[in-house]
Amino acid sequence: MRIARFLRLVTVFVLAGACEQGEPYETIYVVPTVLNVRKGPSVRHAVVTQVRRGQELKIVSRQTPWLNVLLANETQGWVHGNYVGSPADVRAGLDRDLKRRQGISARRRISKPVRRSKELTIDGLLADLPGEIPTEILPPLEGLNRVMGATREGQIVVEFWGDEDKLQKAMMMVMVLNVEDADLNTNALYAFGFVKNALPGLKRDREWMHQRLKEISSRDTGTLELQAKGRTVSFEFIKVLSSVRVTVEPSG
Repeated sequence: MRIARFLRLVTVFVLAGACEQGEPYETIYVVPTVLNVRKGPSVRHAVVTQVRRGQELKIVSRQTPWLNVLLANETQGWVHGNYVGSPADVRAGLDRDLKRRQGISARRRISKPVRRSKELTIDGLLADLPGEIPTEILPPLEGLNRVMGATREGQIVVEFWGDEDKLQKAMMMVMVLNVEDADLNTNALYAFGFVKNALPGLKRDREWMHQRLKEISSRDTGTLELQAKGRTVSFEFIKVLSSVRVTVEPSG
């Protein structure tokens, strides 16, 4: 394990040196909602980690159709070249997913008041937001149920992974750039409601969320993380989509 880690670090330093000498990495972006990063250039190799739509990857080498890539956290692995592309490809992929939802079955709707639960639930996370987010059931992926929704002409997009009443992960993507101030204010309200539902004891307000969204996006690759009551909420700026992705997961 120590030898493998040493070799991995050597690779990173060598590649970094090459960049300093005028040989920069080619940058590509993840197009689908989620993509496996593997130890080697085939589906027979184990999954190292997963990356999500809009994340930036650096190409280290090619073994067509596979690409050896470096992630922002210096993890190195292989992805299939059919699932990465340019910023325009990422935006087109999101647009296709949003349009495709119209032909997929709608999830059930609950009219009665939402009961607070110790588990992460779709209804709990969407309760009392500034407006309704229509959601629909997507085909399962890697054995996990999926639900997706969008509102405000795609400025707010949500994705849920796992059982509706016991989620493994929930995400809200909020557009923060290339929008009017009034739109940013409204989008911040959605994000604040989503996070407040995930962390009921959060001592913050909408203005705090507004400022955090602006701060994260201004740092180009900004991130933020909050933890409370067995849940983790992380924020990540997705440059190619002009959005901040808020992810909620059980912790511990």
